Amino acid sequence: MKLFENDYEVNLSKKEASEIEIIDISKNCEIEISDQNEERHYLIEFEGRFGFEEDILCAFVQLDWYRKFWDYPMGLMYHMDLMKRLAEFRYSEFKDIFNIEFTDDGDWCHLYFTIKLNSQKGKLIDAFNEAMIVMEWIDNKLHLAQEEIGLHVNSITEKYSKSRLFKLPELIEKLKVATANKKLKNEKGQLLEELSVRFFSEIKDLKIIERQRTKTEEIDLVILNKSSEGIWQSESTLILAECKNWTTKKAGKNEYVAFREKLINRRGRAKLGFFISGLGYAKTFFDEDLRNSKDDILIVPIEVEEIIDVLSNGKSVQEFIEKKYINAGNK
Repeated sequence: MKLFENDYEVNLSKKEASEIEIIDISKNCEIEISDQNEERHYLIEFEGRFGFEEDILCAFVQLDWYRKFWDYPMGLMYHMDLMKRLAEFRYSEFKDIFNIEFTDDGDWCHLYFTIKLNSQKGKLIDAFNEAMIVMEWIDNKLHLAQEEIGLHVNSITEKYSKSRLFKLPELIEKLKVATANKKLKNEKGQLLEELSVRFFSEIKDLKIIERQRTKTEEIDLVILNKSSEGIWQSESTLILAECKNWTTKKAGKNEYVAFREKLINRRGRAKLGFFISGLGYAKTFFDEDLRNSKDDILIVPIEVEEIIDVLSNGKSVQEFIEKKYINAGNK
């Protein structure tokens, strides 16, 4: 009897997939391969399932993405349309993708296609790895496009930003005044964004490709890492920075978890994040960091006053960040 003969939907860990022979799997089931973290949440690397079509093992890609949580510079529809075009290219050139279907229903965009796998023998994990290689081929080209668009948008933003005209001492002084005055919340956001951009731009070959200022006094930066020096050469292509210039609350566990999710949601391209707090950190922030210290995501805490001190006193941003980087997780 074949494995999972009486099951249609099956969930396996990667370890289980490495122990199962493809030839032993029932033709009637579809299998999701994903591991669970300590909170029992599934960590899905491949969005879709594995199963048979006309006795051929295939990977059925199922991408259902929600507009509300999309924060890349190129919009969701255009991103998925480009992904569809890349899938069509592989269909015409390599004949390994077919059944391509794209729909946009307003809040959600859906893209489905099938990867015909060469792995028809051996372990199920071999099929998983082959499907991941195809998806990485598509993802790499998508993210190169997103990075190019982000750089272009940021160059326009810089050109027409009023705060970039301020010299550093004036910028810092205006930020301090705006921070102390609740009526100047929007101005504070603009000034803090400019200060954060100047701070990271001090590092050679770090390029800001996305910047976002939210209603909750939060600055989000996406940084393209093209450096081959020091700590940067071993770090991820993308680096995230988030700044919460709160004056009544320290950053704690909830803020850490939310920021870590943003890193995870960059599909493996962002492993390093800088969390910048205006009022410092609660013990729960470091407790949560310690609890997650076994994985390869690193969150470096910095305070706004530290950035002001480094820039206003002509200190080396590179040396400051390296020290923070080395000490991260030791609290």
